[in-house]
Amino acid sequence: IILRFPWHSDDDVKDIIGDLKIDFVELQLEGGVAFGTGDHPTTQLCLGWVQGILKSHNISKLMDYGSGSGILGMAACAIDSSLDAVGVDIDIDAVRIANANAVINKSKMKTYLPPLLEIENSECKSVLMKAYQNGGEQVLPAEFDAPIYDALVANILAAPLVSLAPRIAELIKPGGFLGLSGILVPQAASLMETYSEFFDDIKIESKDSGWALVTGIRNNIPASTDAR
Repeated sequence: IILRFPWHSDDDVKDIIGDLKIDFVELQLEGGVAFGTGDHPTTQLCLGWVQGILKSHNISKLMDYGSGSGILGMAACAIDSSLDAVGVDIDIDAVRIANANAVINKSKMKTYLPPLLEIENSECKSVLMKAYQNGGEQVLPAEFDAPIYDALVANILAAPLVSLAPRIAELIKPGGFLGLSGILVPQAASLMETYSEFFDDIKIESKDSGWALVTGIRNNIPASTDAR
């Protein structure tokens, strides 16, 4: 997957690919470094997981939770054109950038603000309330706020991921797949303990530069929040 920002030329892309005869997906991205350039180890871990899960399983709907510029969801759509992706982010600028990027790349991805009641962290809730006040962006519709996802990827940070465990669990179908990063390796054990209530085979799938990718498979234990 080649992530191309406005400052990248055709020659830059050629330099990356070199003389290798390989298939690749190119995504054109706006938003700049404030929303990441895709080279952080956690983004690479999540991109690798998305690629792997799409190759090995039939995934028709994927959620990119904490989507930022929409890299992970759009990558999934680019790899499998039949797939639909839904993004969620508390930052209204990120939502706007992700939706603009989806248009540029003709991607079947739409990004929304989350329902306010699902946010427990006071700082995050303050950011979301300001986003609501600014208006102009849709809140996740009820039909997409349900256990309809075959896979969910979230590249956030360990603390919010722990608090979001029931919320994330209630969005994934039983038997659906979970990929989490933004987690330092020493933080993984505590996070896995929290998620083990709702997910089987919870484990560190891979590591990169001190960061971990945690994966699991949704079980049948109901997850309930006050989000509805």
